[in-house]
Amino acid sequence: MRRTVIKLGGSVIIDPALRRKLITQIVELASLSPGEMIVVHGGGKQIASLLDRLGIESKFHDGLRVTDKDARDAAQMVLSGQVGKDLVAQFAGHGVASVSIAGGDGMSFLAEKMNAEDGTDLGFVGRIIETRPGLINALLEGQMIPVVACLALGRHDYEYYNINGDQMAAAVAGGCGADRLVFVTDVGAVRDANGHNISSLNREQILQLLDSGVAGGGMRPKLRACLEALESGVNKIMIIGAAEEDSLLQAVRDDLRIGTSIS
Repeated sequence: MRRTVIKLGGSVIIDPALRRKLITQIVELASLSPGEMIVVHGGGKQIASLLDRLGIESKFHDGLRVTDKDARDAAQMVLSGQVGKDLVAQFAGHGVASVSIAGGDGMSFLAEKMNAEDGTDLGFVGRIIETRPGLINALLEGQMIPVVACLALGRHDYEYYNINGDQMAAAVAGGCGADRLVFVTDVGAVRDANGHNISSLNREQILQLLDSGVAGGGMRPKLRACLEALESGVNKIMIIGAAEEDSLLQAVRDDLRIGTSIS
């Protein structure tokens, strides 16, 4: 089994039962291919919950969180704190060593500020522009699973930037030489204009979905991330549903009969 990046969405891991099932599947896959599994996690719902408790409104534009300094600080606390450390604890419960990191650790992922496609200022939202895989490679060589939060350091200002989780996963996969990228979602697949699941896509079909507006909301940044992953040399990308029985095992073992496959 080749190097694989698994992206767990925040809407997936907020469900304790679902999270346990996914961790169990990742542990099984890691036992079959030691030193080749990387986990990237989001935490959008967890961030929204903290912002709500703090009395800060959550704002989105074109599927991306608008992140002022207060929202950025909340994202940093949630992603590189609670969510990542909870995943590490669950891996430990299976006897598997893992390490929770953010993009600033080891200067692994550097970013630049980005605006929305229409020019809207998104605040402390960035895109990955440089990957230094030394720390992740060292963890993998030590038979540990890197658990990567979607935060990166600004290459020039050294401020933390909130990175869309899907774009982070694409950057991790491309920058760390992964052959496969799996998005584990609550949606389960890309859908066409009639709401039907699409079993496979290529680059041109993704562009059509984006240009036509059929792909909306959070699916837009996910599909853009798929294009970035393809461009960076990732051979196979899958978008699967977390609730499907053994969906992650099916996807990584090339026995996928669910979700959307992109190549």
